[in-house]
Amino acid sequence: MAKARRVSFSYLPELAGTLLAPLLIVLLCLPLRNWISPTDVAMLQLLWVAWQAQHYGWRWAAITTLVSVLVLNWCFVPPYYTFDVHDASFFISFVVMVVLGLLISLLSDQSKQQLKRLRYAMSQTRGMYMLAKGLGQRQNWQQQCDYTSKLLSRRLGASVQVITTAEPESTADHSVLAVGSPATAWILVPSAFLISHPTLLHTAQSLLAQSYARLELSEKAQQDRVKAQLEQQKTMLLRSLSHDLRTPLATIMGSSSMLADPELQFSTEQRQQQALNIYQQSQILNQHFEKVLELSKAQLTGHHIQLTNFSSDDLVAGALARRGDKATQLSASLHCSAAASLHGDLELLEIALANMLENALYHGAAPFELQMGHNGSQFYIRLTNALNDQAPSQRDKGHGLGVNICRAVAGLHQGSFELQHNSQHVTAVLEWPR
Repeated sequence: MAKARRVSFSYLPELAGTLLAPLLIVLLCLPLRNWISPTDVAMLQLLWVAWQAQHYGWRWAAITTLVSVLVLNWCFVPPYYTFDVHDASFFISFVVMVVLGLLISLLSDQSKQQLKRLRYAMSQTRGMYMLAKGLGQRQNWQQQCDYTSKLLSRRLGASVQVITTAEPESTADHSVLAVGSPATAWILVPSAFLISHPTLLHTAQSLLAQSYARLELSEKAQQDRVKAQLEQQKTMLLRSLSHDLRTPLATIMGSSSMLADPELQFSTEQRQQQALNIYQQSQILNQHFEKVLELSKAQLTGHHIQLTNFSSDDLVAGALARRGDKATQLSASLHCSAAASLHGDLELLEIALANMLENALYHGAAPFELQMGHNGSQFYIRLTNALNDQAPSQRDKGHGLGVNICRAVAGLHQGSFELQHNSQHVTAVLEWPR
């Protein structure tokens, strides 16, 4: 009984508009019955029928039309207050009124349904546009899934989840949409909304799958670029190493062959000089091999960098420790900027800074100005030293190998390494994105 009462009460506005409004129009026009025609009253009633059709649908408007005809016949067609019609022309008016009322009801209902479908399509289109735009602005897969979940929940007014861990079970109340093939995520949505909003949900399913594929392609392209850079750096390192090894090795072979030649007679002083040449060139070779071992230990040619936060002071201390025999000489002339927070692979950056300091010591002059920090979108290490015309040749001291090591480290950080020269100073700059 309570349920039936609630249902009947829910139709009170429609019933009032259908039964009472036509009667009210006739009663208001009744005092003017001698001055207006039944056709004028019919026009007012048809206006109400159009309003009824627009707000409550064609069925209630059709009933309103029939009620209006009956009330009009009762009050405005002689003989009054009966349903008899003595003038046949009124039958034509009543038929036309009924036809117009039904036609207005149907056309108004069609217009209402078209407007509803148009609003629905615009809402779906807006939701798809916002989803495509939001996914394009997020470069992280988990962020894209969270954004999709929030957007769909807001658009549908119900809880929608995007699950990336394990496939959820489908129930009577919820449906599961797989994202991609094979599935990389699943959209858990109430089944009723899958029926009422299939376009938006299937578009979200497709856009998420395309976004995941785009992220995979972008990551693969990034890996290919890194691999190409590593191969390029490897080629450059091998070329530089071959170049740097050739001169000291030729000197060692020449001096040792001269000492081993029985036909050549050397004084004690000459023999000592040749032995000293062999020892010095052996030290240079040893330095080259130490740098190669540095590359091997850091796995520079196939290294997945470990990004951490660290202080610039820790970086300087680690770099000096790698050049223990020269740390005292470097420390005496090294002026560092205030400590700054950096982010990157500490081990690789220590190797790069150690080579920068070593090159500055061999080929430049004190003081050495070291600045580290970030300038907006990039971290930087900037080492400046004065020119030294009396410096040893680059070939003898491995300057090329050290520079290539720095470039390789910069490449692994998606950055760059440059040597900037002017008339008084040389500045080595290593930069990488934040």
